[in-house]
Amino acid sequence: MRRAPAGVLLAAAAGLLLGACGQADGPTTTPTQAPSTQSVAPVSPGTDDAPADLGTPEEYAQQVVDETNAARETEGLEPLAPSSCAEEQALPRAEALVADGGELVHAPLAPVSAACEPASRAGENLSRAAASAADVVDAWLGSPGHRSNLLSPEFTELGVACTPMTVDEVDEMLCAQIFLGP
Repeated sequence: MRRAPAGVLLAAAAGLLLGACGQADGPTTTPTQAPSTQSVAPVSPGTDDAPADLGTPEEYAQQVVDETNAARETEGLEPLAPSSCAEEQALPRAEALVADGGELVHAPLAPVSAACEPASRAGENLSRAAASAADVVDAWLGSPGHRSNLLSPEFTELGVACTPMTVDEVDEMLCAQIFLGP
């Protein structure tokens, strides 16, 4: 079993890493302590062993948005409105993670809320995957912290940005999903 920072779901066999930060109850959510560690189980991204055709970063990001809103609809929740500000904040976060080797580490969310006023709360899900966007969202739904962000009625807007990376000759997509709420 691999160890990871709290909120990070490791699925090494599946080529899928996930991270969640934020919560819907209260003002802007920002990590204030060093993350603790927890064990997590692998998640299988699909039925065949071949990596998904990931497409362009923009296509993949839109698929994450679509899958997120489909999951919300299934739960009887309103879809998240697109936020260009959240998307603009997500891109440098994803690019910085790629530059740091792809480790999923959350940055403070206070700058996101400040840049995207009047938002008073923010949350973030991260993923690094050689899996489809649908598989990433399914894995997020299987993790309490990620699920909380995805299905929170307190969040009303969403921006996703993705950037490609290659790990051990496998093409992956690293994405930052930013949620905003009033």
